[in-house]
Amino acid sequence: MGNDKFKLVIIEDNIIIHKALEGYFRASAQFELLFTAMSAEEFMSVWKDQRIDILLCDIGLPGKSGIEITWYVKRKSSSTQVVMFTVFEDKDTIFQALCAGASGYLLKDTPLSKIQEQLLEVMDGGSVMSPQVARMVIGYFNPLLDKKGAKEADRLTQREIEIVSMLQHGASYKTVAKKLFISVDTVKFHIRNIYSKLQINSRSELINKY
Repeated sequence: MGNDKFKLVIIEDNIIIHKALEGYFRASAQFELLFTAMSAEEFMSVWKDQRIDILLCDIGLPGKSGIEITWYVKRKSSSTQVVMFTVFEDKDTIFQALCAGASGYLLKDTPLSKIQEQLLEVMDGGSVMSPQVARMVIGYFNPLLDKKGAKEADRLTQREIEIVSMLQHGASYKTVAKKLFISVDTVKFHIRNIYSKLQINSRSELINKY
């Protein structure tokens, strides 16, 4: 039965968080916890040829950082998914992690059940971020060109921000609906609200202006 589970490794140097994660995922029906480590160096010494499906890794580790270990893991096993786990909400840290190949970025106040849910989403081909991090990423890739526009954009909900991002990457209404598990009519409702808040009338205007 264990062979049907996703193979997980955790790197976390905070002993309390480490133990909580270890205890939770040892009992998981979806994940097989191969091993845990307190540092990048310990991880590198233990990991030989075992297949790792997903790595949950703290960024602020002693010695080599989580970003450095992400580069190392992705070079050695490109199929291994890496999710950053940290208290940092710094833009530079977030983008360094994403550039290294991380598939997600979760904050340490995320409930254990939600962490498992989001790791499963990554294994299903998704990319996960805590809402605060997602907002920073959207803001980085979609810099508003004027302060008046920023005022309206600040009123967008998290769901509306997700839809804006998908539209700007060429997704159809049907694709957005499928990805967010909502109806096409609901997508259209959100888009009407987005256009109203941003004072625009079309997708092309959304892309060109924001």
